[in-house]
Amino acid sequence: MTISEAWLLEPNDSLPIAISDQEMMEYVQASVSYSVPGAPNYCNRVISWQSHLVPVMDIDRLAGIPSDESGRLLGLMAYQMQPGAPLQYLGLKLKVPPRKIKVDDEQACELPEGISEGLLEPICLSCFTYEDRSVVILDIASLCSAEFRDLVNAAKLPAIGQSESGEIDLDEDVTITAGMDMDAIKVDLI
Repeated sequence: MTISEAWLLEPNDSLPIAISDQEMMEYVQASVSYSVPGAPNYCNRVISWQSHLVPVMDIDRLAGIPSDESGRLLGLMAYQMQPGAPLQYLGLKLKVPPRKIKVDDEQACELPEGISEGLLEPICLSCFTYEDRSVVILDIASLCSAEFRDLVNAAKLPAIGQSESGEIDLDEDVTITAGMDMDAIKVDLI
């Protein structure tokens, strides 16, 4: 039996997810986020965190669950697209603060119905039972990959806030220009 530590993240009441202990960087109550016109509706905001502009993802919108627009709790995660690559960051909207939990092999279970044949299945590493609920282990790097964005775009999830220029001024020093995916986000420090 192998016991591991993980972070339990609850973006909503119906889809608890877990990430590895090493991926969780910080839990914050974001007071200011900035819209990114033209970005997909599930990832159309950024926050400023430790000199980084961090995309904020709303798993509810990605999973087709009605989103709680009032939520400002974020789990900030670090990931690498491949070993040795620089760290990248992602904020995930949460309903409640994250909890550190212990998980063992005996808790493994099948992916819940709806996930196993849905859009989120390719980014799920595994699943386990915790407090009588199925918890999906999320692969953050896959969630942020170009392949997953292509899959989402093929599913034709709507993008909101699209503008002709695709630009928004955050303040006098920073301008964000966005296309339809996170690869197109360009930050010009003036």
